[in-house]
Amino acid sequence: MSKIDLRIYKKEIRAQMRRIRREMPPEIVQKKDQAIYERLISMEQYRRAKTIVVYVSKELEVDTRRLIEKAWEDGKKVAAPRCVENTRLMNMHLITSMDDLQEGAYGILEPKESLPILEDTKNAVCIVPAFCNDYRGYRVGYGGGYYDRYLSGFQGVKIGVNYSDCVRPRLIGGRYDVPIDVLVTDRYIRRCCMQKCTAAKRRRKGKETSDEKRKG
Repeated sequence: MSKIDLRIYKKEIRAQMRRIRREMPPEIVQKKDQAIYERLISMEQYRRAKTIVVYVSKELEVDTRRLIEKAWEDGKKVAAPRCVENTRLMNMHLITSMDDLQEGAYGILEPKESLPILEDTKNAVCIVPAFCNDYRGYRVGYGGGYYDRYLSGFQGVKIGVNYSDCVRPRLIGGRYDVPIDVLVTDRYIRRCCMQKCTAAKRRRKGKETSDEKRKG
């Protein structure tokens, strides 16, 4: 069996997902964005969160601007990503209005550098973008590894958002890929428990082994 080149594989997935999104009629995109928004704000994880960490959406991405406004209305803190120059890292800066944003790399709106950085993420949810997601929580992002690096230290709930057309049963992941906890699409909310389920199975197996030893 030949080894798969992950870079080529993910590049092909991105091209497929871009094509799918470009071919969606605007009225369908609007309906899907609305459905995702309504599901997000109905979630207990959203209602309980004190901080919403969220990207500022651009063309071909699931819209987040309405969610940002809603979070402010609900009295939550909002933090948005800003790339750290000359690295593949990003910080999440707290913003209180859209005026706190400026155009950054690749035309992406990002917070001004002088704004405070979010440090405590225990009571936060992170809205994670992707070109493609799978049922286990893995994703194909934009290729820089920014989110995987950030999420590796994130302590809150990781919520992926995507159009149902851009979800696949199983993606091939890399060793540094960080799965999300929950996937929200225009059609459903899906718990992605790859790591947690595996850990739970290990605990159950360990308990069963321990019980058997005591019986023996």
